[in-house]
Amino acid sequence: MKIKCLKCNDIIESKHEHDFKKCSCGACFIDGGDKYTRIGGNLDDIVIVKDDGTEEKVH
Repeated sequence: MKIKCLKCNDIIESKHEHDFKKCSCGACFIDGGDKYTRIGGNLDDIVIVKDDGTEEKVH
């Protein structure tokens, strides 16, 4: 899964378990790859980026 930080516009992806990634401004992170997904930060500043490139708000 990929997420986009709406503060710095970084798109980050966790590719495997314990692959912790943080955006360049530090406002959000993603972890877990395909094993589990853990997203953190202000959810209003994060969108999910789907495989086809479309974006969806975090619920």
